[in-house]
Amino acid sequence: MTERKYMIESRRYVDCDGKTTFDRWITSSNIIEIKHSEQYLVFFPLEGENAGKKHYIPFSNIHIVREI
Repeated sequence: MTERKYMIESRRYVDCDGKTTFDRWITSSNIIEIKHSEQYLVFFPLEGENAGKKHYIPFSNIHIVREI
């Protein structure tokens, strides 16, 4: 079975303008953990400057999770 990869996009608000910006990460299905009781998605990006660093994203900040 091939490993599935996902693009996770979160939304966050920056500046006093309230403009929405998006962060994007690529991760593997094997390293995603869903913390239902804490309402967080925990993962390690596979690419980019944050590769290998643990990320916690609150469910409320998740904009898109898409298989690539």
